[in-house]
Amino acid sequence: MKRWVIIASMLLAGCSTTDVAAPEGKTNTVTVERVVDGDTIEVRSENGKVEDVRMLLIDTPETVHPDKPVQPFGQEASRLTKELLPEGTKVTLERDVSERDKYGRLLAYVWKDDEMINQVLLREGLARVAYVFEPDTRYVDEFRAIEKTAREEERGIWSIENYATDRGFDEALSDDPDCAIKGNINRSGAKLYHLPGGRSYDEVKPEEMFCSEQDARDAGFRRAQ
Repeated sequence: MKRWVIIASMLLAGCSTTDVAAPEGKTNTVTVERVVDGDTIEVRSENGKVEDVRMLLIDTPETVHPDKPVQPFGQEASRLTKELLPEGTKVTLERDVSERDKYGRLLAYVWKDDEMINQVLLREGLARVAYVFEPDTRYVDEFRAIEKTAREEERGIWSIENYATDRGFDEALSDDPDCAIKGNINRSGAKLYHLPGGRSYDEVKPEEMFCSEQDARDAGFRRAQ
């Protein structure tokens, strides 16, 4: 479908013209295995292959980066993506031009039904437009318009002055280093949290970081033995 047809349809339906209404590129359907963080998910294809998918043209604050602390609104972005894409959810991956990034991850616009998750994160102020590299710029104009609205309304990351920049997120404003409790989902699907100093703490790769045990329990995790 041509873009002008999509925009006309959105106007008739009373929708914002900044939203992309339907995929324009090649697509394939996969199943969500887990959410890594706000802008990265792990999926299983129809042939059983499991791969990481990096959402195109957006960047959410870090929650699981090995060399960075938890950043403001990183947990909120991760939680929103987890709420929208629980394990077992069927999603549509829309490719732009490039198939993978330099880390081997699939690059995609991620659709659940008629909603693009990349857009949702931008709209809620939990992501910024980023990593804009030709030729993978199909929706950059629409994304920048959505980001502009979120910034003007001071949503999420835009509520902290000078936090989100065109170079990333200001690490000087990262969350309290005491937010060091690691939430991990093991091979059996159990959601466990690990305290600093615990027997396997250093080896655990977190799905989410927490500032208190109560935060971890509220998110559905229980303390590792």
